[in-house]
Amino acid sequence: MMHNNILIIGASGIVGQELISILLDRGADPTSIIPTASSQSAGKSIEIGGFAFVLQDIQADLFETSPLVFQCATNEAALEWIPIALKKNCQVIDCSSAYRQYAHVPLVIPYINGEELLSNPQLIAGPNCTTIVLLTAINILLKELDVQSITVSTYQALSGAGRAGLDALSHETAGNTPSIDSIFPEPCAGNIFCHESAVNPATGFNSEEEKVIAEIYKICNQDSLTIMPTCMRVPVERVHTESISLTFQGNTTKQEILALLDATPNVLVLDEESHFPTALKASGGDTVLVGHVRVSGSTISLVACGDQLRTGAALNAVRIAEQLNEEIYTHGEQTS
Repeated sequence: MMHNNILIIGASGIVGQELISILLDRGADPTSIIPTASSQSAGKSIEIGGFAFVLQDIQADLFETSPLVFQCATNEAALEWIPIALKKNCQVIDCSSAYRQYAHVPLVIPYINGEELLSNPQLIAGPNCTTIVLLTAINILLKELDVQSITVSTYQALSGAGRAGLDALSHETAGNTPSIDSIFPEPCAGNIFCHESAVNPATGFNSEEEKVIAEIYKICNQDSLTIMPTCMRVPVERVHTESISLTFQGNTTKQEILALLDATPNVLVLDEESHFPTALKASGGDTVLVGHVRVSGSTISLVACGDQLRTGAALNAVRIAEQLNEEIYTHGEQTS
């Protein structure tokens, strides 16, 4: 299916701009990309990949000539504009959490549950960045082993809070005191703190942790798993690091686990003592780095690092589009 226009909702944000950069790298004609934003940002010029784009004020009539839509803005924007896009017969890939738990909306990581795309759904949701990094690292283990529980501690980049998160880090690392209107409840420079999302008093989990649990259940269809996430913020720009432990029934060895991970799509194993995964190594990359693998009795522990803007958001959305459509670009070859 040829797409003459690709509309980006939220092109003023860091995920939207990362997505445009990926599309350009993969052969999209810049004139086919329609970057939109709210009225506050409309009219501003942005430069991506050496091309200048003018942000357009998002309007309903833009959807009439844009068969493919990437929604990279807030939940509020998704709830406002996606119904309009669907009525205009657009195919929509949503990076927000607005529709993830709707029963009729597939929640997709293409190389994990890409079969959900076979019906050519009109609306597809991309999972939370934390979930994508986690499942990329362990999906093969969930398939090959009788895993009983997942315990994960996440050290999440400030870009997960959008441009406001990066602005807060820049402001504070310049030696300023935290801004009174900072998106974070704690200082972010030189600090590690619990994810800023609201805590559910009934469960004790914050909403980021609840997303991880719900999304794993939906994607993997394994409701019997016990999942215990702890989500923290760290003063890193764009890579989520996750310390993961799985309990399982049966027997395995570290060598067997490394062999499984080595054969996993979009995973790069770094398991030498002087060359474990780090946030800096993963930054800007398209693979999840996995290493520091340990096996002790019925427990497997490992570390995963993934660029949350690319692997955890924009690149996953582009991969969905590529699997849905034989070609989504107006020139050049697809390189998935």
